[in-house]
Amino acid sequence: MNKLFCYTVLLLLSSCQAAFFSETFSYTENQKGILKIERLDLSHQNLKTLPKNIRNYKNLQFINLSNNPDLQLDSAFTVLAALPQLKIIRLDSNAITYLPENIKKLKNVTHLSFVNNPNFHWRKNNDALAEMPKLTTLNFEYCDFMEVPENISTIKHLRNLRLSHNKINAGASFTNLSKIEKLKFLWLDNNEITFLPPEVASLNQVVELYLDGNKLTQLPEEIKQCEKLCILYLGNNQFKEIPEQIIGIKMLYMLVLYNNEITAIPEKFNNSEIPLAVLVLDKNKLSEEEIKKSINYFKGFFLFSTKNQRTN
Repeated sequence: MNKLFCYTVLLLLSSCQAAFFSETFSYTENQKGILKIERLDLSHQNLKTLPKNIRNYKNLQFINLSNNPDLQLDSAFTVLAALPQLKIIRLDSNAITYLPENIKKLKNVTHLSFVNNPNFHWRKNNDALAEMPKLTTLNFEYCDFMEVPENISTIKHLRNLRLSHNKINAGASFTNLSKIEKLKFLWLDNNEITFLPPEVASLNQVVELYLDGNKLTQLPEEIKQCEKLCILYLGNNQFKEIPEQIIGIKMLYMLVLYNNEITAIPEKFNNSEIPLAVLVLDKNKLSEEEIKKSINYFKGFFLFSTKNQRTN
């Protein structure tokens, strides 16, 4: 496949947070020009209820309500439901355990962030989240999750799931993740994953997979069945060589393997026909001789990085 085409596709599918270029305003009681405000920051305000005039911010698209652990979510969601343009809500570090049922009134919200809510009851709250018809993105970083609940698939339009910095290992979590039919972008970095089970093959809808910061030493053969996978992050694991299984991933364009234990690159990568065009091998243990040899393997790459190799 043409590498330029793959690169173009990646730009179009980029999983970065939704882009907002308007200014973020801190809330003040007598704020002027509220109809022009699209982003509003109410974090760290010791709120119990939302200010009454929040309903008047009719063009608001983003609101940050983080670090308000006493905020009454039931009344807050009733207020926010009156904002027709609201798409993104941050509720980080709010000591949330259960979500009120009226969260389903947020019919136009696409992004929710619950970072650092370690008592969040994910299985129970999925029932409420499933009632949100346009929800596509969830951020559960630093929530102390140990597994992915089986009812995660009830959130029908979920495309982007961030589970970084939890305590998830392998097992049933991958089976449950595979049932999310529209999932494209999956963050499992900085968890406690020691191996990928065969069920990883069922993630054949995922385009970007982030597994850096775990304890992986190898990949299963089944990962070859992830036919739509374009970006794979495996940095800061325990690989001793580039896993040969990636040769079988038909759409793989970017592979990141920084800070592993890699000392050699298998000869199979010479003249391989995968569309790989970005390979990052910084902070491994490649000798100068091995790097020179590998440069011949990866001629014409958009990016081939081998900076700061380690000697021990």
